[in-house]
Amino acid sequence: MAPRPRFEAALDDAFEVRKQELGRAPGLDETETLRQQLFKSWMEAGRFDELIAYIHWYYELEGGRADCAILCEDLIRQADLARIEKLFRGLISVRAEAFWRFWPKAAEGHIGGMRESAHALSQAMDAYAGLWHGYWALKDEAGQARLQQEMLQLQQAVRPSSGKQKSKAAKASE
Repeated sequence: MAPRPRFEAALDDAFEVRKQELGRAPGLDETETLRQQLFKSWMEAGRFDELIAYIHWYYELEGGRADCAILCEDLIRQADLARIEKLFRGLISVRAEAFWRFWPKAAEGHIGGMRESAHALSQAMDAYAGLWHGYWALKDEAGQARLQQEMLQLQQAVRPSSGKQKSKAAKASE
């Protein structure tokens, strides 16, 4: 398991401060508001890589659409395709691997395998859609085309044969 991200530790610290201020534990809505405020302040501070690490850790196998969308929009405004790819590729790789873990049983008609592979596929496609949006917003038609082919392969339960290709932005940032 990946180490606990700095954002999660900062959120725990902020929770404790708020708990002291209120004289009680914050409720669910108060805790979510606190998390959103901290997330926004880290974005404003340019702590993108730490937020990406948090998203990969917290939303590894499912969820995170709202946080990803918020962060992605900020990265689009900065034309930071390399970080957009880092954000979504991290989720795609884990979620696609979860699909492949369950697929053999699903292909045999095992109900549990079918349910779990479908869920993993759905979550992978959600991450793919986020990356596709980043390519679209930054007018990277080649990236969109590559990604669409990769998505179709996964949807058809065909393992990618050529491996993942990186965009020019990702290659340049290495």
